[in-house]
Amino acid sequence: MLLSLTELQEMIESSVLEFLANEYDFIKRARSLDADHGVAPQVWRAFAEMGWLGLPLPEADGGIGGRAMECGLLMRAFGRHLVVEPYLNAVLCGTRLIAEAGRAEQRAEWLPELVEGRRRVVLAHDERGVADPWAPRNARALEGGNGFRIAGAKSIVVGASGANAVLVSARTETGGVALFLVPLDAPGVTVEACRMLDGARAADLRFDDVQVDRSALLGEPADASGVLGRIIAEAIVSECWEACGAMKAALEQTAEYTQQRVQFGKSISSFQVVQHRLAEMAVCCEEALAACQLAALSIERDAASAVAAAAMAKSKVGRGARFVAQEAVQLHGAMGVSEELPIASYFRKLLAFAQRSGGTAWAGQRYGELMLLSDAWRDSRTLPSLARA
Repeated sequence: MLLSLTELQEMIESSVLEFLANEYDFIKRARSLDADHGVAPQVWRAFAEMGWLGLPLPEADGGIGGRAMECGLLMRAFGRHLVVEPYLNAVLCGTRLIAEAGRAEQRAEWLPELVEGRRRVVLAHDERGVADPWAPRNARALEGGNGFRIAGAKSIVVGASGANAVLVSARTETGGVALFLVPLDAPGVTVEACRMLDGARAADLRFDDVQVDRSALLGEPADASGVLGRIIAEAIVSECWEACGAMKAALEQTAEYTQQRVQFGKSISSFQVVQHRLAEMAVCCEEALAACQLAALSIERDAASAVAAAAMAKSKVGRGARFVAQEAVQLHGAMGVSEELPIASYFRKLLAFAQRSGGTAWAGQRYGELMLLSDAWRDSRTLPSLARA
């Protein structure tokens, strides 16, 4: 796909890449991994100073007004440098939900400090045994007195440790899905920190009849399923962009390694079989990027298409990510699983991506179902005979 970037998009992409190249090499990334809660304070502060913590917010809220393409370009650069700070779950989910669904007083209380990096809110949505990101959750919120009692558990909440609050999705007595701003130190909240496959920090959360005031309910009316589903879909697309950055970096490092590695007196990159494998990796990278660009443009044109765009991108990028990760490790030989080389971290990053948000196979099935329901499959250029039937 030939795509010309706007001046703003070029500026965002170049500034992110330049900053990360100078300030976030593999050694400095290791410091973020070892930092308290997996967030290096100076890095998060720099993100705020660069304006990235407000990128998806309107200018009226102190943001830049970035849309799906701008967020995607930033995430692609993050993926290239394996950024472990929880930008996706904190900014593209937590901050954005407050901006879009919060009441005026909630926006005034939270947004300025979130954009300035002085506070952090993440979305707590995933639950054990529920793969579908848009399926109803088991966590419950019962109304009583002047507030709600929340009961349930959330799993693998990225960036939860050290956050000021979490946005908890829970089913109400009316059957809708509501979001609640819950401080992590509220009575009844249990935080069990863990690490993910790529080394980033997350936590399993449990809510044992946590009592919150009515003011903790995000926005009005209480059913937030519409805005929540759309922002989750757009976050999945952004995560696909991040995977594209990691795939491209893995390809480049593998190509460089095969040029340096000598076997039988020749660089192994001179062998035709290696050239073919590198070429297949390059094709996967380009196809994945095209899927992300298509998804971002679809969302910008029609926000209602976000779920279909996310399922399509996840299916395409997930399959490519797994292939590129495995080929990169195999072409590196035993060195591919050595923690001293960045390629092992790219391998783990891409495998973790392929498994999240329901996984690649599930996303493909969901996309097929959506195409059948909408009859959009008849527009397919790869199924001409069926489309004409």
